[in-house]
Amino acid sequence: MPKPKSRVDITPRCWNELTKKMPIPCVDTIVHRDDRVLLGYRTIPPYRNVWALLGGRMRYGESFEDTSIRNCRESGVTVQKPRYLGIFPVKFPRGRHDLTICTAAKYISGEPKPTHELSRYAWTTRRGLHKIHPIGGNYLKMLRAWWSMRGKTANKP
Repeated sequence: MPKPKSRVDITPRCWNELTKKMPIPCVDTIVHRDDRVLLGYRTIPPYRNVWALLGGRMRYGESFEDTSIRNCRESGVTVQKPRYLGIFPVKFPRGRHDLTICTAAKYISGEPKPTHELSRYAWTTRRGLHKIHPIGGNYLKMLRAWWSMRGKTANKP
């Protein structure tokens, strides 16, 4: 059986129609190192000019883990064992609807680099999160869920 193409280009008009009619699967990754998480400053819609997790759309044939690793690699970061956290649907004002699969992955190496989507990066702790503004609402939900889960597993014998 032939391997599916990993990229299929469609016209902007077709993409706009598609996003009005069905949710787009995306994967966002909480990249963590010790007690810090990595955020990137978005330069493109729909979350333009906010701090965000590393992420992007799934490609045909990719698993959640594949998408997570690829998105992090595109930002210059190598991660280990992305783990599924949950699904966080988000509906944007102009009709776009994403189903965001959130993963968490341990940082291994690399220096974050600007991409077409993220212009700069910051490592922050839970306590330092209030110093970074603004952070997209869906990203905050994902981080809170992850910190809550980590707190529960850290307290288990």
